Amino acid sequence: MSLISHGLGCFAVLLLAASFPTIAQERFTDAEVNAVQKFLRTSFTTRSGGMVIGLLDQRGSRVLSAGKLDNGTDQQVSGDTVFEIGSVTKVFTTLLALDMAGRGEVKLYDPVSKYLPERVKVPGYDGKEITLRNLAAQDSGLPWNPDNLESILNRDPKNPSLKEFKEASDAYTAEDLYAFLSAYKLTNAPGTRFQYSNVGMALLGHALELKAGTNYESLVADRICNPLKMDSTRIRLTPELKARLARGHWADGKPSENVNSQVMASAGALFSTANDLLKFLSANLGFTRTELGPLMEEMLVVRHTGTPQFGNTAMPWLDEGMYQPPGSELLGHGGGGFGYLVFVGLDKRKRRAVVVLCNQMTVNPAGVGWTILQGMELSWENITWFVREIVGTGVALDADPNTGLLRITTVYPKSPAGLAGLTTGLMIRKIDGVRVEGKSLQECLGLISGQAGTKVRFEVINPERKQTNTVELIRQKFVTSTG
Repeated sequence: MSLISHGLGCFAVLLLAASFPTIAQERFTDAEVNAVQKFLRTSFTTRSGGMVIGLLDQRGSRVLSAGKLDNGTDQQVSGDTVFEIGSVTKVFTTLLALDMAGRGEVKLYDPVSKYLPERVKVPGYDGKEITLRNLAAQDSGLPWNPDNLESILNRDPKNPSLKEFKEASDAYTAEDLYAFLSAYKLTNAPGTRFQYSNVGMALLGHALELKAGTNYESLVADRICNPLKMDSTRIRLTPELKARLARGHWADGKPSENVNSQVMASAGALFSTANDLLKFLSANLGFTRTELGPLMEEMLVVRHTGTPQFGNTAMPWLDEGMYQPPGSELLGHGGGGFGYLVFVGLDKRKRRAVVVLCNQMTVNPAGVGWTILQGMELSWENITWFVREIVGTGVALDADPNTGLLRITTVYPKSPAGLAGLTTGLMIRKIDGVRVEGKSLQECLGLISGQAGTKVRFEVINPERKQTNTVELIRQKFVTSTG
């Protein structure tokens, strides 16, 4: 899988320097660093893969690692090890769009069709066209993936064929993209809601490279990587970079092949290292002064709040609905899926950041990264399920095929349901007086959802005791580990 004029010169640097001193800063403690190192040692002792974790605060950066490159040598992973970074590429694509707009090369509020061949038909909605800004903010209305790529994942959503999806993504051309755009119909107006979109970010990068008259990789290298001295962030790897490349592994441990994208490159084809990404995050937090700094600040402004699955979203940073400890403002972006998994994240208020890179798919870097930023224990539960702040009743439900009722499958601790004494195995027959028989699970979940402070009544059956009770709950925010 989330813009200010570029020519601000010295004023931009002064503005950047003046905008941070009043913000609280918090260092990673020795205890936190030691916990990270212990986690790495215990998690990557016998695996062929490895993980690199970079920590950044006002004192500078620190890289911790464990495991191997699995490249035919016994070489250990390190801050200079090269990994695929997948959808973290989108952060670079959005920054590139802002940079080109600041230079006057494009206008963010222009329709993207202005930068495509005239023969390409781009979908609109009620006369509203998709702009470059919509693509950067991922509220264009375009779907996650083009239809033919999405169909590969939908064949068995519980066990998606990632290898086949990768091969199809690599083969996807500009002409395929044009054909998709010509046939696709938007279901809502651009700008109205967030929708994570690989195809939208691919379209943005493609439009920018057509306007610049060069390829996407060259643009990123010239406009972002070279100014920030990120010499190991590229798409086409030199022999020297290949020697530092960690070999990716699928979930079953078998080696994967690296991406070789065409038009989809700007959605997820970059390779990078922990040291390079720490330089990038240092610029985002203002530790490194650069003319890109004001653009990066613009990208960190939240545009959509409370979106399903992704929480609060910026350009294209997001918080995935994660628990925000007091005094924190967390944003991040994950990537990978083709034998690599990665995460970059930062705390805008405490001015801390983390990079997590790995060449396997069994330990989720997003869970690790969010947990470190939250200051939570690096327990298996936290890094697997994530610590989120949720508004609701605190029950997970499933339809019982025998009775047509809802069965409570999970009761979250410290939630309204948990405090009311509800337990797993209880059945729900009515929600606010509405019988659940004959309704889909999605319809029932709609009856249960609502804003904090509102009430909901369950008619609950205890099948063991054959008792029926009415329980009234008040929807509240609560913190829990959840998938």
